[in-house]
Amino acid sequence: MNFCRVCWSQHLDDMRTQIGSILKQLESATKRLEHKIEHFQDRCEHITEQVNIAAEEKIQTINTTRDDLLRETADFQKTAEMSALALKSSLEEAREVAKREMGIETSTEDNEKVLTFVNLHQNTMQILSEVSKWDTQHLLFDKEEFRLEMDSGTPVDAESDDPIPEAAKQNNPLENEDSLFLHYRSRNFIPHYVWRKASRPGGIGIGPWNGHLYVCGMDIHTILVVERSQAKVVMRLTHEDMLCPVQIAFMKSLGEIYVTDKWKHCVHVFSKEGEYLRMIGQKGSRDGMFRSPEGIATDNSQQLVYVVDTGNDRVQILQPDGKHVDQLGVVTKFQSSNTNSLWNSKEMTCTELNAPTSVAVTADRVIILDGGNKRVKVYNKENKSKIHEFGAMGQRKGQFRQPEVLAVDPLGFILVGDSGNCRVQIFKQNGQLVRVFGGFGKEPGKFGWISGIHVTKQLDIIISDTKNHHVNFF
Repeated sequence: MNFCRVCWSQHLDDMRTQIGSILKQLESATKRLEHKIEHFQDRCEHITEQVNIAAEEKIQTINTTRDDLLRETADFQKTAEMSALALKSSLEEAREVAKREMGIETSTEDNEKVLTFVNLHQNTMQILSEVSKWDTQHLLFDKEEFRLEMDSGTPVDAESDDPIPEAAKQNNPLENEDSLFLHYRSRNFIPHYVWRKASRPGGIGIGPWNGHLYVCGMDIHTILVVERSQAKVVMRLTHEDMLCPVQIAFMKSLGEIYVTDKWKHCVHVFSKEGEYLRMIGQKGSRDGMFRSPEGIATDNSQQLVYVVDTGNDRVQILQPDGKHVDQLGVVTKFQSSNTNSLWNSKEMTCTELNAPTSVAVTADRVIILDGGNKRVKVYNKENKSKIHEFGAMGQRKGQFRQPEVLAVDPLGFILVGDSGNCRVQIFKQNGQLVRVFGGFGKEPGKFGWISGIHVTKQLDIIISDTKNHHVNFF
């Protein structure tokens, strides 16, 4: 009994010793943990300081780059304004000379009259040429690279394609995607007719109720309605407020015609009989307002109008009466800001488009030509999500230089008027390149500046050329 007590006592002592050892280990571990926590906190504070310093350096670099870009933009604007002022002075001087010559008495010698007329005519033609060339040097901002991009608009040699042997053609090119691919690859893109009676033609379209060709006359403030079989102008659509009609679209179910006016910052609406109905929008940035709108398309199934609001970097979706429904290209992002060494994140609205120029609508898709970013962007028509995009800046196949217009054929192939490269590029719906045709020149099959494109249900391709003053029928 006593032995057991002794053993138990010794056992308790051993346990106390072990517990004491454990306690010391715990105390040591606690101190080590406290040191590690302190080290971790110091490390985090140091990293926070490094992040803030690095961010401030990057912000400073960005601010410096921003100041350089703003200065460069201001210089560009000043130079352009001086050029415009000189051109306006020349125009005013020419107008005064013309007015004065109109008032000269008939006693003036015939030779002097002829010489005066010739000089005035030559001077006027030179001034008009300068007016048409003004602002050919385009200035764009590349948001991804954070730099200004300058493009003189001067055509350059660009890659194109030769047709494959015609034996590969299919009887029915619209049978499926493969047969249409072979049709475009083997097609000889030489126009079978060239209409030469248009002064700087812009957007074009085929009236769904009469089959006539509608041509936007940008300089004559008029839409020319042309009977195609005889190439005869049968009607003119115009209005006193129309300044620069650029693109055109139709709403067959309503019998209405929609025309974007770039300099009036609105959409003009005509009836199919040619009656002026109303004006949609005015200059501004709010919903339903525009800045230099260009492209336009309609969704007849839902009676909606898609307007490329070029100056506001978006595509607006409107009801025919102008009521705003939705928009494409505008997204919501979170942007961080640094105030008093504290980083905050706030929600902001921005656009993923840069000076878009054209739009097309299919049964399930909206295709936007993002001219400033040299990309074609394809969106889901229902949920407005972006499906994919393709393109880049350059002269090689699949690249663009100042792309202006696009159209979609009956199977969804996308035709892009690559105006800066004076050619047309054809893509599948997934962005795969099919064919490139055209090039700079005045001969048949060549272009000066593609300003309108339309594809019929029979795969006839109609292309307007604003610099060559032609409308080409392929």
